[in-house]
Amino acid sequence: MIQTDSTQVDSLIQQRGNPPADLGAIYEPPAVSFSFDTIGWTVLGGALMLGLLILLFFLIRRYQHNQYRREAMAALQSIASNEQEFSQVFILLKRVAIRTFGREKVGALYGASWLGFLDKTGKGVGLLRYEKQIESLIYQDKVPDPEVRRNILSQAHKWIKTHAG
Repeated sequence: MIQTDSTQVDSLIQQRGNPPADLGAIYEPPAVSFSFDTIGWTVLGGALMLGLLILLFFLIRRYQHNQYRREAMAALQSIASNEQEFSQVFILLKRVAIRTFGREKVGALYGASWLGFLDKTGKGVGLLRYEKQIESLIYQDKVPDPEVRRNILSQAHKWIKTHAG
């Protein structure tokens, strides 16, 4: 067992010879300088700029790709304000679907299969439940009551906004 009292330390000093010298203040190295002049900052800046340019490219491309949606929404607003042109909603939906999915896939659809296609390709769209009112609108030119009309416009709006394509 080692004792650390002062007599033992004094005896160790005497055995070794010289007492420890006063070392003075602790030496500290100079502070490391910081600057943006190193190559790492240039590479990081370049990578960030490249990333921003790529992001901007994809945002512009998506904006241009969705131009047809904005035009369809404007046309839908115009149709909604004119009660006599209400049947044009389905012509507009057909045009948008043909542009998105192609004439071969959409052109021959009508009736329940057409409404089912709209329900399937849009998120949360439920036009098939208004099948009877839509058929009377298209084939007999009967304008549905305001509640059904508002629901059909809402579903058409939802489909234009959310269809996968």
